[in-house]
Amino acid sequence: MKYSSRFFLYAPLALFLALAGGASIVWWREASALSARLDAMNGHEAMPGVTLHFKSKTVSGFPFNLDVVFEDFGIEIATAHGPSSWRAEKVALHALTYGREEMIFEAAGRQAVTWHDLKKQQHILPFEIGNLRADAIRGERGVSRVDIVLVGMDSPALTLGKAEIHARVAPDGRAVEIASALDAVQLSPRLAAGSLFGPDIRQVRLNASAAPSTAFDGFRAGKTDGISALETWRKADGALTVGDVELSWDGVSAKGQGSLVLDDRHAVQGLIDFKVAGIQTLLDKASRAHVQADQFHGIGPALLARAAKAGANDAGLVGAVLAFHSGVVSVGDTNATDEEPLY
Repeated sequence: MKYSSRFFLYAPLALFLALAGGASIVWWREASALSARLDAMNGHEAMPGVTLHFKSKTVSGFPFNLDVVFEDFGIEIATAHGPSSWRAEKVALHALTYGREEMIFEAAGRQAVTWHDLKKQQHILPFEIGNLRADAIRGERGVSRVDIVLVGMDSPALTLGKAEIHARVAPDGRAVEIASALDAVQLSPRLAAGSLFGPDIRQVRLNASAAPSTAFDGFRAGKTDGISALETWRKADGALTVGDVELSWDGVSAKGQGSLVLDDRHAVQGLIDFKVAGIQTLLDKASRAHVQADQFHGIGPALLARAAKAGANDAGLVGAVLAFHSGVVSVGDTNATDEEPLY
């Protein structure tokens, strides 16, 4: 056999072995570095105000993926009222050793969320889900896009068919665009008690944008906590523009748009202008339940008062401005409920 023939026979094999060896070295290096970072985070702050906990982990995915499976995983977030947390029996993390910086998270099975209210009282919500999937893409200034999709949730408070939220920095870099949706929500009898809208929320849709996006740069880079980011946004005259919001119950639906900000008390201020369809259904429910239009008894009674004053237009729609002002939420000129600061 001539040397040239041997070259063309063995060269591809040698190239393959070299590439495989290089890929192995890269994978082991990346896997070791990721494992060390995770161990360093365990029980400590991964970013300001956010602490990770896990009982154990395993790393796999050779040669192109980094797959980490956590046992007894938890995230704790510090707030002014006390810590909030999320715990799950198992959580998986997936990343690529090559390509764009993207991480995918998955969780399923029994989980629990804890939080503290404004009176610093702790609340616990255990729940089970069919699947929870989230992914985060990193850009030049930190995380540039986050997508979270939850399918099938069962808890003592509610059941849920599907929930999703998507957030990204707009192409022009000026705002953070947000889209979210909820489908097939059924509230527990305790939560639905006294509500004119009933226990079944068929659908919720929201499309909004928060500007300026630069106020969230520190948070996206993992250098500041969420409350600090909100405060930076508030002081930068930040505004949440609600381009479209839709809510649908059994026989009643509403569509609206508006703009919201945070005031000096850190409470929401602004308004959303709704057009409500199916008001007669709401009136019938109020009649059967002997509910009267009144102030400070909820959105439903306040909406009844608005409908009595304004009536429906030719399309059968009732205009209702949901306003947030001075610690009060109102529907038109009827006060519906009190409003607490966000932080």
